[in-house]
Amino acid sequence: MNALQKARRNAAAAMGAAGLMAMVVVAGCSKAPAPPPAKAAAVAAAKTNAPEAAVSAPASAQSLSVFEDLPPDKGKDPFFPMSHRREPAAPVASGAVKAHVEPALVIKGIVGSINHRIVVINNEMMQVGEQSPIRVPGGGRVNVKCLEIGQDYAVVQVEGEPQPKKLVMEQKK
Repeated sequence: MNALQKARRNAAAAMGAAGLMAMVVVAGCSKAPAPPPAKAAAVAAAKTNAPEAAVSAPASAQSLSVFEDLPPDKGKDPFFPMSHRREPAAPVASGAVKAHVEPALVIKGIVGSINHRIVVINNEMMQVGEQSPIRVPGGGRVNVKCLEIGQDYAVVQVEGEPQPKKLVMEQKK
């Protein structure tokens, strides 16, 4: 090994040691500073006098939130200008009586042979004699029993209704 290679190796070792020392110094200096004495005394007093501090502090100081300073309910949302969420809500009548809403059952299709047909009602497949819960608009379900399937109609018994209902498939134009 010649003198130039020894000098390079010694220089690299010295640089590595200097870098390690610099990291130790920086790590030692990165500790969080101690709180000022006045703040520490206030925290200690609050811990010892917690019931009195809770009574004397106003309610707004106890519950600080970034959501308390919301924008007004009028105007446009700058990020969603076509949004209607800032418009005032329609008043709700408190004494309104909820009327019975008839479930919307629609035949989507009828498949199969004359002897064995399957009807699709609101995306649920049924055969004659089969009973199944069917989804209806509004997030509910209705128990329906299929009584008869014709070429373009189905007769079903909806749970809770006295008479069977005839559903006719809409013809595409």
